[in-house]
Amino acid sequence: MSTNILRGKTIVAIGDSLFHGNKDCQGNTWLEMMARRNEMTLYNYGQNGNTVAVQHLEQQPLPPMCVRYADMADDADYVVVLGGANDKRLHVPLGGITSSSPETFCGALNGLIAGITEKYPKARILFMTNYNRWPTKNEIGLSDIDYVEAMKQVCAEWSIPCFDNYHNCGISFQNPAHSAWMDEGVVRGDGPNRHFSSEAYEWLSYKYEAILSSI
Repeated sequence: MSTNILRGKTIVAIGDSLFHGNKDCQGNTWLEMMARRNEMTLYNYGQNGNTVAVQHLEQQPLPPMCVRYADMADDADYVVVLGGANDKRLHVPLGGITSSSPETFCGALNGLIAGITEKYPKARILFMTNYNRWPTKNEIGLSDIDYVEAMKQVCAEWSIPCFDNYHNCGISFQNPAHSAWMDEGVVRGDGPNRHFSSEAYEWLSYKYEAILSSI
């Protein structure tokens, strides 16, 4: 008889619009779907447009993730972190893998991981990379994949599991056969916006549920 190790657990999530939901899916992302199925307590701190690192180009309603994690709920069995898309969009430099500067992507990740592991020393933690959304380069010559690889390397230094959504999520905004049903903007008839539809969130929810059950 199998045991559902997620049932009744508390999960804390911090990320950007792909956790918060963009238009039609606010409050109904894969996190909410998974939590309902497994009777979990969910604290979703997704915030549209939010970066991991400190940046000075755009005023945002909330501080970056490397700062605001401190205000998350204190107790968690699972912690999930997604970021990088807006760091790329706002031209945040990568920095070195061992950087401690919160104004670089790697430095902010190091600070975030240090803070989260101190806040939740026994939680099962999963970082998640950005997806293959906008392959064009930003003003400092970096594309989505550069932030993906940087996150993977930083997490490896901390022995923190990091799921590579760019290569392994199973569906792609760059594939017309997928984008027809998974891209919220296409489904709405507005044109591609590289955010997930409700159907895509449900599709992903089972995959991520299995990953969280395994860490």
